[in-house]
Formats: sequence, structure tokens, C-alpha cells
Amino acid sequence: MPPRPAWYAWVYFAIIAMAAFGSTFLATVASGRHSDPGLAWLLKCVLVMVSVVILTTAYLRRDDLLWSRYGVSLAPHALKRCALGFACGLLLTLAWVAIVACWAPFQWQANPALRWEAVVTGTLASFAMGIAEEVGYRSYGMERLRQDYGFIAALTIPTIIFVLAHKAGGVSWLPAVLVVGSSGLLYASLMSMTRSLPLVAGFHIANNVAQDALLRTSDGSLWMPVFRDAGFAESHGPGIWTCMALLNVSIAAWAIKHRAQTA
Repeated sequence: MPPRPAWYAWVYFAIIAMAAFGSTFLATVASGRHSDPGLAWLLKCVLVMVSVVILTTAYLRRDDLLWSRYGVSLAPHALKRCALGFACGLLLTLAWVAIVACWAPFQWQANPALRWEAVVTGTLASFAMGIAEEVGYRSYGMERLRQDYGFIAALTIPTIIFVLAHKAGGVSWLPAVLVVGSSGLLYASLMSMTRSLPLVAGFHIANNVAQDALLRTSDGSLWMPVFRDAGFAESHGPGIWTCMALLNVSIAAWAIKHRAQTA
């Protein structure tokens, strides 16, 4: 990676953020006020993904770099890594489900509000946004930060931006810091260990898709959790989020250690 001024990475992340907000505005205008919310969300995610990928490609070309630097290709090994990441992301979500069940017992029941078109649009949106976030936060910009500011900065700065973006999207501060923040640190650590964007994107996408299916309740959820005591579950949110964060940080620490041993 050729040397650039110290501000170069900051400009990259600023442009990525502007592209994301601009895509959100365009999606709102294009979808109109009375469109299906699922289709509007899918349009937003696709526009964000396309803009982030185009901008990152422009930065890579300016530095004479290829996407293969981050493991992106159509080769079988890249597809296998994507599948491995997807499987591991599902396992992490199941571990989160177990944490929730320990704090606040629940049972699943069929979602009476399920709409299969919402499942399809929600799944496609998760794929698009997962790709956009991993490209924007964990590829060129993260490597540029590592070269200019060091390994710790490369892990923490994209994670902080990741948290702030989710906070701007409506997530409360405590779950944003504990769950979103620890997840961002986990994704960054996995990227540092594997240098495989397909693996990390698959991990992230699977985590989001499984949460939509199992833990979040919407018309795109396959099942809905029914808690024995909804008030009890809500009051124990901080404990649940803390346990999720501890699990995420533990996996991130393992990834960092493994990277240090094999670097």
C-alpha cells in the first residue's frame, strides 16, 4: 500500500459516510412516502452497497491495488470462506439466543404476521448492508489506518464509526456500545486474522439474517419469541447485552492472539 498523507484515511471514511447518508436520502425520495417499508429498506441497502463498493474500488485503483488483496474473487476458496463465515455467524447468533434464554426464558411460536415477501426483501437487504458495512469499515480504510496509525487504531476507529452509524440509525446508546461495538471489534479482529472479506461479510450477514429470523419480531421474522415475563426480559436487557459483549470480545481476543502467532 503506497504512502499517503495522515488525513487520507479520515477523508475515505468521511466520503463513505456521506455516500451512505446520500443513498438513504435517494432511497427515501425514490421509494416515496407510501411504498412498502421492506422494499424501501431494500432499496436503501442496495444503494448504500453500490455506492460504498464503487468508492472503495476508486480508492483501490488509485493505489494500484486489487480486491484480491482482501480475498475477494470468484475462486472456490473464496466461496468456501464465505460459506464458513456464514456458518460461524449462525453459531454466534445461536449463542446469543442461549444468552437471552438464560436471562429471560422464552419459547418460539410461529409468527402470525409473517409475509414471505418480507422475508425475501429482508434477507436481500441484510446481504446488501452486510457487504456495504464490511467493505466500508473493514477493507481499504482499515488497512490504511493500520499502516498510518497502527494495529489498535485499525481495530478501534472503524468500530467507533460503526457504533455511531447505528446510533444515528436509532439504536440506544447501551446496546450500541455493548452489542454493536463488540460486534464491530469482532469483525475487525476476524478480518485482521483472515484477511478474507468474504469470510467476514458472510459472518456478519448470517448474524443479521439469523437475528431477524429468531430474535427480532417483524413481518419478516420466521418465528417470534414469547417471553414468560416480558417486563422481566426488558429489565434484564443490560445483563443480556453485557454477556453478548463478553462473548464477542472473547472471540475477538482469540482472533487477535491467533493473528499474532501466525503473522
